This record gives sequence, structure tokens and C-alpha cells, in this order.
Amino acid sequence: MPFFSYGIHHKNTPVEVREKLALNADALKRALVLARENPGIEELVILSTCNRVEFYGVTDAAEMPERELKKIINDVLGRSGDECFRAAESRRGKDAVRHIFRVAAGLESLVVGENEILGQLREAFRSAAEAGTAHSLLYRLMEKALKIGKDVRSQTRINEGAVSIPSVAVELAEKIFGRLRNEKVMVLGTGEMGTQTLRSLKSSGAQIRYVVSRDPAAGKPVAVEFGASWLSMNEWEDKMGQVDILITSTASPEPVVSRAQVERVMKERRQRPLFFIDIAVPRDVDPGVQELDDVYLYNIDDLKGVAQSNLSLRGSEVAAAETMTEEAVTAFAGWMEQLSARPTLSRFENFVGNILDSELEDLFRQAGVNDQDRDRLKQRIRSQILHYPHEKIKEASRNGGVRRYLEALHSLFSLEKIKDPRDSSGGENKA
Repeated sequence: MPFFSYGIHHKNTPVEVREKLALNADALKRALVLARENPGIEELVILSTCNRVEFYGVTDAAEMPERELKKIINDVLGRSGDECFRAAESRRGKDAVRHIFRVAAGLESLVVGENEILGQLREAFRSAAEAGTAHSLLYRLMEKALKIGKDVRSQTRINEGAVSIPSVAVELAEKIFGRLRNEKVMVLGTGEMGTQTLRSLKSSGAQIRYVVSRDPAAGKPVAVEFGASWLSMNEWEDKMGQVDILITSTASPEPVVSRAQVERVMKERRQRPLFFIDIAVPRDVDPGVQELDDVYLYNIDDLKGVAQSNLSLRGSEVAAAETMTEEAVTAFAGWMEQLSARPTLSRFENFVGNILDSELEDLFRQAGVNDQDRDRLKQRIRSQILHYPHEKIKEASRNGGVRRYLEALHSLFSLEKIKDPRDSSGGENKA
């Protein structure tokens, strides 16, 4: 199979490296345009989330297009990102398909079973389709990946409990403070992640004091919904001293919370601790704040422990999801095997049809058989001859044994001399 996957994720690359490769919407579009113009990449989808930057694609080249992909990222970012790919994983063929299906199913997520990755994958697919980098093969693959992702969540309970980054972030806050009751919270960012965090906080009993965003039209209604005050990005620093927990989830490419800001606030807090939970990538909070007394900073990678403890409660559901995913991989590989067999089968069908035409035509004419009966009889004979080879190849496609049947057909009937009826150019299109 011509599929490949390549990239980094939370298991092999820490957040301080992943954030250097994070692509916003504009950067993603530019990367796809460059990929479309690259002859070494037939099709491509780019998935850039807080936990992974990965490329899913199709290539006819014998080697992985790693160099081409790195160059695309370097050109988009305007700097070398080669070092960020030191731990990158490459997969080809069935292994790549398996990885993509597992990502869609939530089995490769930091929070196993999370729902967000399915929407992120769907958006990545849509962007590739709009950019013209997803065609027939990748289209089929992505449709199947999205389907298995949906099926896993509807047919298992893998997404029960705290299975989103916001919910795990709130669970971490509860581990720090116990039951959230009187702790005052400020949230920076009102995007999807920030809004989900607010919902989790509210259901846990926290006092949501401030909601901070750049856009008042988007931020004020959210603040009203959760009974909080809205602040602009120029006002929040003065209110930071009034809260116990600050959760950040903005789309800023640079930190929005500096060490100097936190240092000024902590001088007025009189040893009252301040907790930061930074679930943004790139990170919103300067890592240097961790060095300040009574300041505790947790980033998205620090959520792994909480997520892992939740995962142990859903072990059987994860096993069921893995079984479903592997069955989907096998079915897709079988479809690809059958697809590869079509040129040979078309030639064989043409071979049989030519014999029937040449050998039966005179007989039909002498017997006075009308055209309708003649065509019906020829089709019945043709179907009976082709039925068994078709069934054997379909059966072989389930275990990867199609090639030996195709080679046998070519050898026995010299099919290389037979034109593929689907090939209007007259080329051989040999399987």
C-alpha cells in the first residue's frame, strides 16, 4: 500500500519541542500548498494538535518523503525544524493505516478515548480536501478512519469518565485542592478548549471569577454564561492576585503569562500559593514561573499521570476498541488488495469475453439465436467462468495473498498481451 505516516507526538516528544512545530490555520494552508506542488508527495493530510504534528499521505516513491516534509515545515516556519523531528516515527503501508485508525479511535491520545481528536482529524481532512491534497486513495482512507473513530466511541465505553484534556486538567486541580468549592479560578482563552474547561470547572463546584479573551464579542457571552466577569488581555494581570487557579488555553504563538508578571503578583499574595494549569500548545505560561516560591505550574504533559489512572478503569473498553480498529485495518487492507487486482481481472474478463465472442458468434448466427438471447447466454457463461477466480481473489485479499493469484493468471493466460478495457489510452497498466 502506498500510504505513509510521519511525525511527532506526546509519547516521543515533549511539549517544549512540539510547540515549535505547531501550525496555525494559515501555516497549515501554506504547508498544504507546498505539498501539492511537490512531486514526491501524491496526497497529504497534516494533523497539528497540542499533542501531535503528523503527516498522513500517499507516495509512489520507494523511500519515505521525510526530506520533502521537513523542507515544507522549514519553509512555512521560516526556520529549521529538523531537530524537532529527531524522535519522529515513520510508517509505511499497513502500519501507517493502523496508526491513522488508532489515532482516530483515540487510542494514541494522551487522554485515551478523547472525543476531540476525531473533530481535529475531520478538520485536517477538510483542509486537505480544500487544498487539493486529498484524492481518491487518501479520501477513502480518511473516510474509513473517521468511521472507525465514530464506531469505537458508539460501540464501546472508551470515552466514559474524564476523557478530555479540559476534564483531566480539572481533575488535576481537584487532586491539588481536594473538592473544588471556594477556590477562585481565572481562565485565559474562550476557544473550544477553554469553554470545555469552564464547563468542567463549573460542574466541579469551582468559583469561576474571570474569563479572559481578546475578542469581547466572543468572550463576554461566555463570561455571562458561567457567572464570571470578562476581562480583556490588557486587564487580567491586575486581577491575577485574586484567584487561586489560572488555567490557560489561548492560541497565542508566544507566552502570554511572563515570569515578571507572576513575580509582581506573588509579592502581594503573602505566601498564598498560585497554581497554573497550562493546556495550550505553544505554551501560554513562561516555564520560568515554576522557579518562584509558592507557584506551581503544570503543562499538558503533566496531565499524563491523571489520564493514565483513568485509563486503568477502562481497560476492557480499550481492548474492545483495539480489536475493532484492527478489524478495520484488515478490511481496508483487503479493499486495497482487491483494488490492486482490478487491472489483472479486467484483462482476464476481456480475455474470456474475446473467446466467447470468437467461438460462439458463428454458432449463434447459424442457429438463428436473436441478439437478446445471445447476449444473455454469453453473460451466463462468462459469469460462471469468472465466479470462482473472483471469489478466490476476494478470499485471498483478507490475508494478503492476492499477488500469487494475479501472477498465476498473468502466466497462464499471457494477460500482458490483453488490453485493459478500462484503459482508454491503450496502455498496459499491468498489475
